[in-house]
Amino acid sequence: MFIDASVLSAMMTNEEDARGFANRMQLATARMTSPAEAMHAAIEISATLALSPAEAGEAVRTFLQLMNIQLLAVPPRAAFIAAETYERYGQGDHPARLSLDDCMTYACARYYRQPLLSKSGRFDQTDIELA
Repeated sequence: MFIDASVLSAMMTNEEDARGFANRMQLATARMTSPAEAMHAAIEISATLALSPAEAGEAVRTFLQLMNIQLLAVPPRAAFIAAETYERYGQGDHPARLSLDDCMTYACARYYRQPLLSKSGRFDQTDIELA
């Protein structure tokens, strides 16, 4: 399962849907995210919890370790998958209107052949497998 920043920050700030995400993660044999997702989560957590970015980054690192979520590199091939994703689902005429960040999230999940766990309803309008 590839976990995006929205889920990481929801769980770390105890949002209403945090328990549901935790339950879904328990079923996964593999849990992973990217450095970009971890950084994005740290920025969101920093703002929400009034922590410095460095403190929020350390909190994310600890959370990833506790939840057994692997931090995997963004593979070079993901750049090209993201470009194809943007062409297909990007901010043009497609109803998903994926942002650049969304396209990289999609690309990483696709590259690692993992279902995507996200709060965003945008991915519902794509062909990515959802967790």
